[in-house]
Amino acid sequence: MRPKLALLLALASSSAPTARALDTRYHATQNRKGEFVADTGKPVEVEASEHYHFSEWFHNIVKNDRVGDAGLKDLFLGGHVPQKASFDMLRDSLNLTGWASATPNPPKSGPPRGVLHHWDALEAKKLFEYLEFPLDETCITDKASWWYRTYDGSCNWLKAGEAGQGRYGQAKSRDFDQHYYADGISEPRQGPNARAVSNAFFKRNATLYYEHTPLLLGLIEFIIHDVTWSQDSTTEFVDVPMPGDETEFAPNTTLRVWRAMAAPGTGTSPQNPRENINHATTWIDVSSLYGSTRSVGEALRTKVGGRLKTQEVLGGTTWNAPEAKSTPYLPFDTVGVPVRSPPGIDPGKLFAGGDPRTNEDWVMLAVHSLLLREHNRLAGILADKRPDMDDEQLYQTTRLLMSAKFQLIGNAYQMAYFEKSMPWPQDDGFPLFREIRGKDWMQMNPANTYPWPLAMKHGRPTVVSAEMAVVYRFHEFIVNTFPIVSASGATLHNQSLFDTGFDAHGFIGAGLENILRGVVSTTIPNFKSGVDESFRSAGKYRGSPFDIVTWSIVHEREQGLPTFNNYFRAYNKQKPHVPVPIRERFEDFTTDPAHLAALKKLYKTPDEVDLVVGCQLDETMFPATSVPKSSLIVSLFNLISMGNADRFSVGYAAMRCWLVDKPWDCHPSNALEDLLWKPVEKEGFPNFRFYDDFWMEELDFQAHGQNLLWRLVTENTDISCLQQHPLFPADPKTNPILCVQPPTQVSWAVIGSTATEVTLSLAATHCAAIIVTALVLVATVLLAKYVKAREDGYPRVLQGWPILGEGYAFQKDAKAVLLKGLNTLGSRAGPSKAFGMHLGPQTHYLLSQPEDLQMMLDDNPYSVHFNLDRFFAGLGAPIFLGKDVFSINLHATLIRTHLANPATVRQFGPTIAAAAERYLRDFPLAPANGKPLCHQTLSSYMDRFSASVSARCMLGADADLHPELIDLFLKFNTTVETVMRLSSVLPPFLNFIPKLQIHKSYKAFSKIFLPIIQRRRVDPSSGGPDGQDGLLDFMPFILEAVDDDDLASNLVAISVWIGLRNLQVSVTSTLLDMINVPGLADRVADSLKSATLNTLDTFSFAPLSTANGANGASSAKGTNGKASNGKSNGSSNGSANGHAGSLGIPSIPGSGGGTAGSPWALLRSAVLESIRLCGTATGPARIIAATKPLPLRSDPTVRLPPGKVATLSTYYTHRQTSSFGPDAAQYRADRFVDSSPGIGSVRNISFGLQGPRICPGQWYVQEAICIMVQQLLAQYTFAPTRTGMGDADKYIYHAGVVTRNEVPVNVVRRK
Repeated sequence: MRPKLALLLALASSSAPTARALDTRYHATQNRKGEFVADTGKPVEVEASEHYHFSEWFHNIVKNDRVGDAGLKDLFLGGHVPQKASFDMLRDSLNLTGWASATPNPPKSGPPRGVLHHWDALEAKKLFEYLEFPLDETCITDKASWWYRTYDGSCNWLKAGEAGQGRYGQAKSRDFDQHYYADGISEPRQGPNARAVSNAFFKRNATLYYEHTPLLLGLIEFIIHDVTWSQDSTTEFVDVPMPGDETEFAPNTTLRVWRAMAAPGTGTSPQNPRENINHATTWIDVSSLYGSTRSVGEALRTKVGGRLKTQEVLGGTTWNAPEAKSTPYLPFDTVGVPVRSPPGIDPGKLFAGGDPRTNEDWVMLAVHSLLLREHNRLAGILADKRPDMDDEQLYQTTRLLMSAKFQLIGNAYQMAYFEKSMPWPQDDGFPLFREIRGKDWMQMNPANTYPWPLAMKHGRPTVVSAEMAVVYRFHEFIVNTFPIVSASGATLHNQSLFDTGFDAHGFIGAGLENILRGVVSTTIPNFKSGVDESFRSAGKYRGSPFDIVTWSIVHEREQGLPTFNNYFRAYNKQKPHVPVPIRERFEDFTTDPAHLAALKKLYKTPDEVDLVVGCQLDETMFPATSVPKSSLIVSLFNLISMGNADRFSVGYAAMRCWLVDKPWDCHPSNALEDLLWKPVEKEGFPNFRFYDDFWMEELDFQAHGQNLLWRLVTENTDISCLQQHPLFPADPKTNPILCVQPPTQVSWAVIGSTATEVTLSLAATHCAAIIVTALVLVATVLLAKYVKAREDGYPRVLQGWPILGEGYAFQKDAKAVLLKGLNTLGSRAGPSKAFGMHLGPQTHYLLSQPEDLQMMLDDNPYSVHFNLDRFFAGLGAPIFLGKDVFSINLHATLIRTHLANPATVRQFGPTIAAAAERYLRDFPLAPANGKPLCHQTLSSYMDRFSASVSARCMLGADADLHPELIDLFLKFNTTVETVMRLSSVLPPFLNFIPKLQIHKSYKAFSKIFLPIIQRRRVDPSSGGPDGQDGLLDFMPFILEAVDDDDLASNLVAISVWIGLRNLQVSVTSTLLDMINVPGLADRVADSLKSATLNTLDTFSFAPLSTANGANGASSAKGTNGKASNGKSNGSSNGSANGHAGSLGIPSIPGSGGGTAGSPWALLRSAVLESIRLCGTATGPARIIAATKPLPLRSDPTVRLPPGKVATLSTYYTHRQTSSFGPDAAQYRADRFVDSSPGIGSVRNISFGLQGPRICPGQWYVQEAICIMVQQLLAQYTFAPTRTGMGDADKYIYHAGVVTRNEVPVNVVRRK
C-alpha cells in the first residue's frame, strides 16, 4: 500500500469513536471551564491482580479442593489452575485426555425425531435432574418459563407444588415464623404512641458523620422497591394522635397510617394469622424497571429489538445547563401502568415504571433512568451480536443480563459498608456469610451448585421477609438537600429531596447528568444519625401529614412482627457465629441517658421495645462493618441470602459448566448461562463451551463487578469523568476521578488535502486501472442488489394465476395444492420444508416442522411474531362478529370464562342429553318397527342434529319453540363461510357486500331472540311450558355480560355458530369413522352400558401409570377386534398406543396417559381420533406480525416476510409417523385410551396451539359429541354399504372446510 493512502486510511479510522474500555481510563484534570477532562498523559495504572480477581479466586478453590465433590483438580493439566489467567488461558489449561467418550451421543439442541411434543419438559428434566426433586409441570412444559425469568417471578424455584415461591402476590415470609398480634390473629400489636417513639429516638442528631454519596441512597431505595411492596389497604388504618411533647405538628394533627393489604384467606384464627401480600417479585431481578406482572411488563416494551419505551427529550433546561443532546428518559405514564401519586396529580404527568413508587424522589429516579438506558444499550449490543434473536429473545436475555449486572452492583453496594478491618476477601460477595457462619473464606465460597443450602429456609429459597421489609429502610441516609451540578462543576441549585417527590417534569428540567453530578459530589449521613425532619415531620406527603418513622413503627405492629428481644431470641436459637445479646434491662439497649430515660418512660419492659427501635439504638457494629449488628442481620444478610437463592444468579451461571456439567459437555439451563458459556469448536467435543470473553468483560466478572457502577454512569450519560467508586466521595488518593478515553481530534482540513493529493497521484499513474476498478465496483453493487432481491431468504411460493394465485384451486381441492407445494417446493427447501402459496391477495407460508410450530406456540401468549386477531380481521371477522365484539374479543372471552370451567361444562351435560333425546325422538333415523331405512348420506341429518343441540344449549328451552332456528343457524353458518371466503379476496372498499348478508341474518335472528332476551332479563328461569326445566344454558352468561339487547341477540347467534362450526364435522366424522370399522360401533356401545353423565369429564385424563382402567378391555383390542401387539402398534417408534411414558415423552398437563379410567374411555378416545383426522388442509394461521423478516427455528437462513400469513397444516401435522407411529394416517379408535392426545402441543393442533388463543369451547364440544354419539349408538345400528374406507377416500378438502365422502347407510332402530 502506498504511504499516502495508508496515511489517509489511518486518519479516517482514528476519527471513529473508541470503546470505553477499563484499560484505557485516564486520571482527570480540569480545563479552563472547570470541567473534568481526561489527562491523556496520565493513564490509570491498574495492578495486574485487579484484572484477575475471578481467576485468582478460582485458582485457590481448585488448589484447596473447596468445591465439594466436583473434583476440579482432575480437570486441569497438572491438577492446578494457572495464576493470573485470562479466560483463554483457563480454557487451554484443561486436561481433555480421557473425556472424549463421556458423551458419545450428546443431546441435541432440539427435539429428536419421534419426540415432538413435551420437548421443553423433557429438556428441563434432563437439565435439572441433578436437583433430585420433581419439577413443577406448570413451569417446565413451556421453555420460556424456565429458560427466562417470568414477569411475576414464578418458576424460579422449580420444585413441584412450590413454583410460586418468590412470586408477585404471595404472602411475605416471616424469618422465624413469628406472629405477635394483639389478639393472636390480626389486631395490631400494642405499643406506646408511635410518634412519641419517633420523637424520642429518631430525631436528627446535632453532630453527623458522613461516609457515602447519595447514590447509595438511590441504590438502596431501588433495591428495596425491587424486592418488596406492601400495597395499602383501602379500608383499614391506624390513627396516631400527637403526643403531649409534640413540637413540630399542631396538637390536633393525626397521622393516619394505612395498614398493609392482608393476604386473602388469612387472619381467621391463631392457627391462620394475618399475612401481608408482597406486590413485587422477591428476586433481585430489576422488577422495579420491568414490572412484576405481565400487563405492566408488556406495557413498558417497544416490542422492537428487545428495547424498553423511552422519550427522547433535552434535559437540564431549568437552570440553563442543558444536556449536550436529547437523551432517553422514562416515558410518561400514557401506557396505563399503576402509578402511586398524591391527590390532584395527573398520573399521565408522571413517569411510567415497573414499580408504582417510581416517582418518589429524583435520586432513585436517577438510578432508574440509568438502568433503563443500560437495558436499551445492552439490547442493542445483543442484537448486533446475535442477529438470530427476535424481540422476545432479545428482551428476555437482556433482562437476565441486567439482573446479573445488578446483582454484581449489589455486591459493590455490600462492600460500601466494609471497614478496612474486614478479614475476609471482600470482592466475591461472601464475607458476611463467612462472618456469621464462622467459616474461613476457603470453606465458604460461591463455588456451589444451585440450590445452595445456606441460602435456603425450610427447604425453600430465601425470599423477602416481613421483618426485612420494615427494617431495611435506612431512613437515616436521607438528606435534606442535594446540589444540582453543571458540567463545569458549578452548583446550579440546592434541591430539597422531599420536594422532588412526584415531579417528573422537574426531573427532566434539572437533567439526569446534572442530578448525577450533584449526587456523586456530596455526602449522606451515616448510620445512627437520626432522620431528617423533612421526612420525619412532613407537612404534607401524598395529601396528608407524614412521619416516615411513625410509618415504620406502625407497620411493624400492624403486621404482627416480633419485638426486638423476641426476634433475636429466635435468631440466637440458630446458633450463629455472631449472636445478638438479649436486652434483659433497658440499660442494655443504650448508653445514652436521654434515650434510656425515654425507654423507661415509653415501655413497660425491655421485651416490649419495638424491633426498629432496638435496631436504631444498637451501639454494636457488625464485625468489620459500619452497620449496627442487629440492622445488618435483619436486612442485608437477608438480602444477600435472597440473591444467592436465585436460580438465575450470575454466580450459578458462571459455575454451571464446572459443577453440574463440564466445559466439554456443557448444557446451559437458562439464557444467561447460554450467553456466558459460548460454543467452542473442539474436535471430538460437540458440546464444548467456555466463557465468552465479551460478555464476561461486559459483566466485569474478573473484577467481581467492582467497576460496574462507574461504567453504568459513563456508558449511559455524557458524564465522562467520575470517581472510581461512585458510592464514596472523590478523593485524590483513595478514590480518584477517572475519565474515559476521549475521542481523537481529527483535522478535516488535513484529511481533505491528503485525500486530494492521494487521488491526483493515483489518477496520474493508474488511470486505466481506476476506470476498470470503478466499473467492476458498479457491476458488483448491481449484482449484489440483484442477488439480494432474488435471495431474500423467503421460502419459495406457488404463484398460480395472476391475482387469484392458487386461490381457485385451493377452494376446489385444498389438499392437492398443499401436497403440490410440499412435493415441489417443500422438498427442496432444506430442513424447514417451508413454502408459500398465493391465495388471492395474500401469501400463506406453510410451516410443517416441529421447531417452527413450537416457535408459534411459544409466541401464543404474546402475539409478538404471529397475530391471530389480524388474521381473523383479514377473514372478515369484524364483519360477521361485529366491530365491537371483535375488538374486545367478547365472544371468546365469554366462552373461555364459562366453557373452560369443568363444573360449568359438566352442568351442560344434562342439557345436551335432553336436547339430543328430544331431537332423536322428534326426528327418528329409522322407524320403530325395526325395519331398516337407507340414508344416502348422514351429514345433512347430523348437521341438523348439531344445530338443534347447539341452539338448545345456547338459547335455552325457547329453542324448542322455534324449530325454524335450525334452518336459520345452518344458513348463517353457510353465510359466514361465504363471508370468510369473500373477505380473503375482496378489497376493503367492497366489504359492504358481505356486510349486507350478515346484517340480513342478524335481523332474522333478532325477531326471534329479542322477545326471549327481554323476557329472560326479567325472569331468568322463563322459557318453554316448563320453564328451563332446571337445565343450564348460555343465555344468562350473555345477559350478565352485556346490557344492550341487540348486542346480546348477535352474541347468541355468534355463540351458536362457534359451537356449530366445531361440532358439525367432528360429530359426523366420529359416527362415520366408527361405522366404517365393522363391529366397532357395537363395541363402543357395549363399553358405554355403565356410563353416566356424572362419570363424563372431558377435562381429565388418566395418570400415566393408569393402564386398562374401567374400559381397559376395549383398549387392549385393535380396531379390527384382534389383539394388538407392541410391534404392530409401533410403540417403539412413537405410536400413541400404550403409555406415553414408554416413548420417554412426558405427558401434557391435564392430558395424562389418556382417557382410561372411565366407562367413556373408548368413546372419548374415538372422538379425539376422529377430530385428529378430520382437520383442515391448513390452519391454525396467524399474520406474521414481526417488524422485520422472521427467521425460522428449523433453519434460521429461511425467513418469513412481515405482513404475510404463517399457517400450519392440521392434515400434515396429524399424519406424522414421528408423532403417532407408522399407522398415523389410519383411524384407530383406541389410540388415546392409554396415550396422551397431546392437544395444544406441536403434535396435535386440532383446537389450536396451547395458550390463551386455543379454542375455548373444546371441552364443551367433546362433551356434546360424546353424549350425542352415545344416544345414537344406544338407539340405532348402522350398516354402511361399504366399510374399510381409507384415509385418502374419506375426506374432501376445501379452503378451511372438510366434508366427508359418504356411502349409503342402512339404519335400524334397536329394540
